Amino acid sequence: MEIKNTNSIISSNDIKLIWRIFIKNWYIPIILVTFFYLAAYFYTYKLTNVYQASVELLKVNDNFYKDNLVSDEGYYGVKNSYVDNSNEIRIVKSYDIMKETVMKLKDKVEVSYYLVGRVRTTEQFNGIPFTISVNSINPRLNEKIMNFKIIDYNNYELSYTLNGTEFKKNGKIGEALVDIDFNLTVNREGNFNRNAAKELSKLDYQIIVHDLDGLVHTFQNALQVVNPDYTNVLVLTFEDILPSRAVLILDTLSKVYLNKSLNARFELNERTVSYIDKQLTEVSSSLNNIEDTMQLYKQNNNILDLGWEQDDFFKKLALFDGQKTSLNLKIDAINDLEKYIIEDKDPEFLPPNIYLANDDDFMSKSVNELYKLQIGINEQLSFSKEINPHVQEDREKVKRLKQNILVYLNNTRKATHKIIENIDSEISNYVSHIKNIPPQQRDLLNIQRKVSVNEALYNFLLQRKANIKIGKASIVPEMKVIDSPRNLGVIKPDKNKIQSIFLLIGFALSVVIILIRVLFFTTIQTVEELKEKTFLPIIGDLPFQKGVSNKGFIVEESPSSYISEAFRALRTNLQYVILNSNKKTILVTSNSPGEGKTFTTINIGAIIAKSGKKVVMLELDLHKPRIQKALDMNADIGISTFMVGQNTLEELVKPTQVTNLYAILSGPIPPNPSDLVLSEKLRELMEYVKANFDYVLIDTPPVGMLA
Repeated sequence: MEIKNTNSIISSNDIKLIWRIFIKNWYIPIILVTFFYLAAYFYTYKLTNVYQASVELLKVNDNFYKDNLVSDEGYYGVKNSYVDNSNEIRIVKSYDIMKETVMKLKDKVEVSYYLVGRVRTTEQFNGIPFTISVNSINPRLNEKIMNFKIIDYNNYELSYTLNGTEFKKNGKIGEALVDIDFNLTVNREGNFNRNAAKELSKLDYQIIVHDLDGLVHTFQNALQVVNPDYTNVLVLTFEDILPSRAVLILDTLSKVYLNKSLNARFELNERTVSYIDKQLTEVSSSLNNIEDTMQLYKQNNNILDLGWEQDDFFKKLALFDGQKTSLNLKIDAINDLEKYIIEDKDPEFLPPNIYLANDDDFMSKSVNELYKLQIGINEQLSFSKEINPHVQEDREKVKRLKQNILVYLNNTRKATHKIIENIDSEISNYVSHIKNIPPQQRDLLNIQRKVSVNEALYNFLLQRKANIKIGKASIVPEMKVIDSPRNLGVIKPDKNKIQSIFLLIGFALSVVIILIRVLFFTTIQTVEELKEKTFLPIIGDLPFQKGVSNKGFIVEESPSSYISEAFRALRTNLQYVILNSNKKTILVTSNSPGEGKTFTTINIGAIIAKSGKKVVMLELDLHKPRIQKALDMNADIGISTFMVGQNTLEELVKPTQVTNLYAILSGPIPPNPSDLVLSEKLRELMEYVKANFDYVLIDTPPVGMLA
C-alpha cells in the first residue's frame, strides 16, 4: 500500500499553481527586463567615464647637512626613518603649487575642446586638429559654451550667446581675432591640412574657456594625497574624464613640487654661504690690520727677529685669547639671534648664524622647532586665513617658544660673560708672569698672538665655506618619484553595477506586477483551477467568447459553435445530476453583474427544451431584469404584478421562440424588490411552476451586490 507524504514542503498543487502563474505572466519579466536593460545601456552610454591617474613620491633622507652648519634635522626635522608627512600633504595640495602647475599647462588646459556627436558630446584632448590661444577674454565668457565651426582651410566661425544675444564671429586661422569680448588666435595642428579641411568642415565643435583661478580650485578638488601608514610614501591621485590630461597634470605637479623643495634647499645653502663670506671679510680685514700693525712695529723698532723665551706662556695666552674671541663671537651671535627673533623680519625664520650654537642641543632643537612651526604656518596660510584656529594655535606656540629662546639666550649671555671674566683673570695672571720680558718682545708677542687667533678663525670659516660649496653639488630633492604618473583606468561610473541595478529594478517591478495580478486580477480560467478552489462538484464549463453576451439563443443561432456544444454537454451532466430529483429547479447566479447569468439561463433553458422537456425561466432579478431585453419581450405583466395581486399565475407564463421554453418575466420594476421576494406569493409561484414544468430556471441578481 502506497502511503502519501502529507508533510512535504511543496505539493503538486503548489507546483501547478507556480506553473500557471508562470504561463500567464512569463512575458512581463521579459518585456520589463529588456526595457530596463535598453534604458540602462542608453543611460550608461550617455555617462562620461572618469579616469584616475596616480604617482607615488618617496621622502628620502640625505646627509648633506649632517655635521655641517645647518643639520639635516635643523632644516626639515628628518632624523628617523619614518616621519609625519601631514605637512608635505598640505604643501602638495596648496593653492600656490597647483597655480604654478596650471600656469605651466596654460596652453593645454585653459581651453576645453568638445566634439558634438549625434547622441553625446565628448571632450577631446589629444589629436585635436586645432588649438586656441587666448590672450584675453571677457570674464563673462568664462565657462560659457561657444560653438566652433571650421569653414575651410583658412577660415572658421565662432558663435556664442551673451546676455541673451547671439553673436557670430568669423576669423582666419593663424591670425588673431580681436573683438570687444576677446583676443584669441586659432592655430592649425599637424593633422590639419587642405585635404582634411573638407572633412573637418562637416564636424561641429564646442569650446569652453576656463577661468584659471577656478581651474586651480577644480584641480585641487580632483587631487587626492594619501600617506600609507608607517611609510614615507605619498600617493597622489587625480580624477579626470581625460586620462592623458590627468597623467600630464600629475607629472607637472610632481615636478613643480620637487623643484620647490630643491629651490628651498639651494636658498638655504646660498644664505649660509653669504653669511660666511660676510664673516670672512670681517676676519680678513681684522687680520690685515693686525699684520700691518706688526709690520709697522717692526719697522719702527728695527726688529728683524726675536727669540721666544716664553713659549709656554705664549701658547697658553694664545689659547685663552682664542677662547675669549670665540666667546665674544658667541655673544655677538646671541645678540644677532635675539635681535632677529624680536624683530621677526623673516617669516620663514631661517637664521644664517645658527652654527655658532651648534654645540648647544637646546638651542639647536628650539630653533629647528621654531623654523618648522613657521613653515607650517606659511603652508596653512597658503589655503586658509589668519583666523583659522590651527594658525592661531601655532602662533601661540611660536610666541611661547620665542619667549623661551629669549630667556635662554639671556641666561647664556650672562654665563658667557662670566666665562670671559674668568678667562680675563687667567690672562692677567699670565701677563704678570711675562712682565720681565723686554717691552719690545712683549708687544710683538701680543701682536703675534692676535694674528694666530684670527688666522685660526679665518681657516675655520674657509673650511666651513668649502664644505657648504661641496655640499651644494649633492643637494637633491627630499622627495623622489618612485612610480611615474600612469593611468589607473576608469573608476566611475561603474557601468556594470548601474546595468545590474537597472536589471534588478526591472525584475523586481515585474515580480511586483505579477504579484498584483495574482492577488487582485487573477481569474479562474480552467476547470482544474476551479476544482482547486471549491469542494462543490463541477458539472460543466462554458468557454468565453466575445460578442455572444448580446445574443439571445446562441444555441439556436449557432448550433454548431463550440459554446453550443458546451451547453449540450452541460445539459447532459445536469440531467445526470438531477436524474432522480422530483424538483428539477436550477438557480443561476454570480458574484458581480455582467458575468453571464441571463445568457446562461436562456441558453440552458433552450438546450433543455430542445430535448423535449417543458422549461420555464423565472426573471427574478427585479432590480435589473435582462431576459425581457435579450428575448425582446414585453414585460407589462410579470412577477411584480403577481406579487401585488394584479395578475394570475396563468397570465404570467409567456412562450418564447423556442418550442417548450416559456418565460415568466419580472414585470414593472417595483420600488422594493428585495422585500417583495419575501412574500408568500413567491412560494405560491414556485409551487405552481414546479407542478406545471419539467425544469425551472431562475435568473437572479448578483449575490455579491444585493441582498
